Amino acid sequence: MKRQPQDEDTICAICTPFGIGGLGVIRMSGSKALEIAQKVFVPKLPPQELPSRRVRYGHIVDPQTGEVIDEVLLVYMKAPWTYTREDVVEISGHGGYLVLRKILELLVRMGARPALPGEFTKRAFLNGRIDLAQAEAVLELVMAQNEQALRLAQRQLEGELSERIKALRDRLFDVLVPISAWLEVPEEDIPAPSKGEVSEGIDLVLREIENLLRSWEQNVIFREGVRTCLLGKANVGKSSLFNRLLGRDRAIVTPIPGTTSDVIEETVLIDGIPFCLVDMAGFKKEPKDLIEEEAIKRAKLQIEKADLILFVLDQSSPLEEEDLSLLEEFRGKRAILVLNKSDLPPYLSEDVLKGFEEVVKTSALTGEGIEELKQKMVSVIRKSSSLGPPSEIVPLNTRHKTLLERAQARLVFLKAHLEELPWDQVALELEGVMDDLGEVIGETTSEEVLEEIFSRFCVGK
Repeated sequence: MKRQPQDEDTICAICTPFGIGGLGVIRMSGSKALEIAQKVFVPKLPPQELPSRRVRYGHIVDPQTGEVIDEVLLVYMKAPWTYTREDVVEISGHGGYLVLRKILELLVRMGARPALPGEFTKRAFLNGRIDLAQAEAVLELVMAQNEQALRLAQRQLEGELSERIKALRDRLFDVLVPISAWLEVPEEDIPAPSKGEVSEGIDLVLREIENLLRSWEQNVIFREGVRTCLLGKANVGKSSLFNRLLGRDRAIVTPIPGTTSDVIEETVLIDGIPFCLVDMAGFKKEPKDLIEEEAIKRAKLQIEKADLILFVLDQSSPLEEEDLSLLEEFRGKRAILVLNKSDLPPYLSEDVLKGFEEVVKTSALTGEGIEELKQKMVSVIRKSSSLGPPSEIVPLNTRHKTLLERAQARLVFLKAHLEELPWDQVALELEGVMDDLGEVIGETTSEEVLEEIFSRFCVGK
């Protein structure tokens, strides 16, 4: 679907976080941006005009009262060479909430309106500066919590995924053209399409979609982190281990069993992989009160969402019923058995290790085995998810994955029934696949989906 350019109204918003700071930036975009700026900005030195892409020093002044609101730097950028492809004005003032709010209210009074969440980026998309996958990358860039996630977002913003999707659509178009030509002018002496060639074309696209989907889990790892839960009964040293892995005291540690009663989360980078560590209450068969009961309930919810489990046992103590129950429940899952308190004489037998491929002995007290545990965590994730270098991962988010899976299912169905389907049905199925792929880059995306995507942005972006 062809997108229409944005309305003529001019929008404005504070682009920097609210609070006290050295600088605060207000952005204005639209056909009246220059006109409004000239009403409220008084340059310190002539000329009065605002040439494009020149930083001007002056004051924001209320033209009705003559009140000086702030000392600022102002830049006017003429369309179409701007973020939104509209006229843009950016005002850099002092970072106090009140002064920025007063400037914003003045701009609104002069004819602008407050921007909606993500509206600047939405205008960049609607005006053809970026496609939808690139627009989503702007949010990914802002939200990135580690170097790898940042690089993935940058590559998506540069159009890496978009180019792959466009190439897939071009291949499908090449398959569709002879079918459409034969259907539209049957009276002409045009040879019927070859179902063998159509099948080969489908195979090429399917292989590329499968390659893209293989990047999905790896994207999640780098963008969201490996959710790693420390599981075990009370007082086996989970919180001490949590602090050791982080390299700082984050969780409260005492000799009293059951110190941790809530869920604590922190992210740590190990060999470039973000691990979201989750410390939580120790498991008990019979909670002593409602607080422990709720704590264990929350812990179980965290385990269900875990990508990796660090199953912690106190190797200096005999196994208890809680240990045995947990051992049986999590044998064979993506887990590392951590035999903690290795600084004390061992008690556990080798039978405990059965069913666990990965076992590490640690002492959270002395630090023994912590580096080995970190490397084991990395190796388990690399092996189980075929995790390669970030440079080999195609940027992909949940929406893209859903659309690619839908396109994949259509193509699998089409290939399986190609011999029995009439050519007009084949053409319809191919067009449906092209629409699914078009949604990734925003060429066939509904307004409802666009609203949902851009509503996740902050105001001012």
